[in-house]
Amino acid sequence: MQEFYSIAQTKVIFNKKERKKLWELAKKRSTDIDLQDLKTKCPALEYQIQKSFEYGSNIQPAVFSECVYAQTLANMLKLDLFINCTNEPDFIPSQVVSLINSYNLVPRYVYSTKDKRRMLIQAGGSGGIDSALITVIDLVIYTIEFKEPGAKTSEPDLPKYGEDGKLIVTKKFLADYPQFEAMLDEQKDLNFFENIGHNICNFSSNSINLAVFNNYTKKYADVICTEDRNGSFVMMPANQVQLWAKLEGEIRPSGRNRYKVWTPGAFGRLMLQYAPNINGTTIRLEKSKLEMRRERGGGGKISGFKITPLFFVYAKDCQDDGKYITFDMDDVWQLNPTIAGKMFFKTLKYEEVKSYYKKLF
Repeated sequence: MQEFYSIAQTKVIFNKKERKKLWELAKKRSTDIDLQDLKTKCPALEYQIQKSFEYGSNIQPAVFSECVYAQTLANMLKLDLFINCTNEPDFIPSQVVSLINSYNLVPRYVYSTKDKRRMLIQAGGSGGIDSALITVIDLVIYTIEFKEPGAKTSEPDLPKYGEDGKLIVTKKFLADYPQFEAMLDEQKDLNFFENIGHNICNFSSNSINLAVFNNYTKKYADVICTEDRNGSFVMMPANQVQLWAKLEGEIRPSGRNRYKVWTPGAFGRLMLQYAPNINGTTIRLEKSKLEMRRERGGGGKISGFKITPLFFVYAKDCQDDGKYITFDMDDVWQLNPTIAGKMFFKTLKYEEVKSYYKKLF
């Protein structure tokens, strides 16, 4: 922190508006992206975009910001050597690899001094922190989370509810995610079928603070880096994020992960509103009554049909005659609920954060 704020105030190399423009172009596989220029300015992001073009996948916006934030910090610390761990897996010294493995870090990119005495290691995966700044000579490590001005701390799947739709909290879940215990205790009577299409956000400030604070204690993050309202790069202790961010909590009945239907009885009851035609396991529904799912970044192409916000079927698994869709019960998917802590740095100002911590140095 002291070193960070001794360096001149620095803008992130691409602000949110510029990142969004790049992201939109990347989704379209556009040739308007100057990849050579991008490789000079932010080689990790250039590689991610090239990889997305090669595999036909879309990059999450958070990956854009992570690459940009890591490069910005590397520039500030004069870490001029960039290494892609995919191409040079043995660049990191073995003792450093052992150290970062203990933090659940999986290295993707390294920003280093040419003598390898100091490295910023950018990592992937949801189980650990984002990056680690390491002084190799004495194995001092500072762990870093990169977060956009509006971000979730983490968003795990909740245990699956039963046919009655009631929230289930298992001992295993609390052992894996103890930071959410207070939030879940406040929603112990939650019924997901009674909250279809609505996220649950009524949590006390105390339970939300515990979820955010304990999340970073669990992940061993020392500091959080983000950008302020004017695009300046900012750093703060992870255990003091509540001083600078507006914190919120959220349970999403329709989360991001889908599984084969585990409450077939409830699915049958909810489907009755569409007056289905059922023959064995084959189901026919009037298409106009259903909400369409569209591919992310796919130019609006229809990818599936929602049968209530909790259940859906992929378009590729349907017979579509224009008026009706016909599909097999075994092809229906159910979305699992998730829980998350959220933080928003929308009013953050670099000068205020620096002034606050400068008094403590």
